[in-house]
Amino acid sequence: MRVQQTFVLLLLLSIPLAGCLENSSSSSSAESTNSDTVLLDVFLDCSSLELNTQSTTHANGSVSETIVGVNATLYHAMYSVNTTTLSIQYDIDLDGMADYFNYNSRGTTTLQIPMSSFVTISQNGFLTTIGATASTANGEQSELVHISNDCDVLAQIDLAHLTVISGDFSMYDFEVRDASATAGSADGGDNIVYVSLEAGEKLSWSAVIVQMSANDSPFTECTNPDKAVETGCAVVDNDDGEWAFGEEVTIKEGSDDLCGTGTCTVSVKVLDRSTNKLIYESSEMSV
Repeated sequence: MRVQQTFVLLLLLSIPLAGCLENSSSSSSAESTNSDTVLLDVFLDCSSLELNTQSTTHANGSVSETIVGVNATLYHAMYSVNTTTLSIQYDIDLDGMADYFNYNSRGTTTLQIPMSSFVTISQNGFLTTIGATASTANGEQSELVHISNDCDVLAQIDLAHLTVISGDFSMYDFEVRDASATAGSADGGDNIVYVSLEAGEKLSWSAVIVQMSANDSPFTECTNPDKAVETGCAVVDNDDGEWAFGEEVTIKEGSDDLCGTGTCTVSVKVLDRSTNKLIYESSEMSV
């Protein structure tokens, strides 16, 4: 009889203790689910890219167009099973600070990206990267979006020459003089003439074409200073990336011998690259 009473007493004492252990376990589980699951996807369509340009009208009537950036419209979709209150932020310079926000679970955002954000990665390639982060009060998800010159609108851009000049070139004038101080060789590479910009605004090498005719041959395009010298003529400057007012550049032979070792008659043309409009043509001179 005493054994049965003792067993009942122990059983009654264990019931409150079991309840305390169960409540403790439930509280710990609730704290561990405090973080939201967030899904994010960002899509870039190359056809949505637009160049952002700045125009300047000069005193001579010419107009310079400078590419200052790219407008990129990105589509996003974000989702969380825990909440419908989400936001997405874009960081265009990856400095950890948000530059653009959108509070719709899906939609588009247009970003203005400066050309200074793009980085050259090869001789003909450049790109930039944007950080996108979707977040709730208790969770977030990030994704990197790359924009490169694989997109057609960026394919023809030279980061070193973002300004193009067009319009009225009537105020431009140049002077051509003999650069052959000594008799030419038969191996190519000889200096032929100096050409100086005597009137007008400075010119970007991406905006102009320099042509030369030697000994009544057809005019051929010379390679500009920012390009590798080829077989024909080549323009050499002071490596500042532009043809400044008063600056004298040199036109020389490429790898081919254009003028030989005797007297050579030379004519020079300067043209606008975007319209192929003639800016200047020299008279024929002997060098």
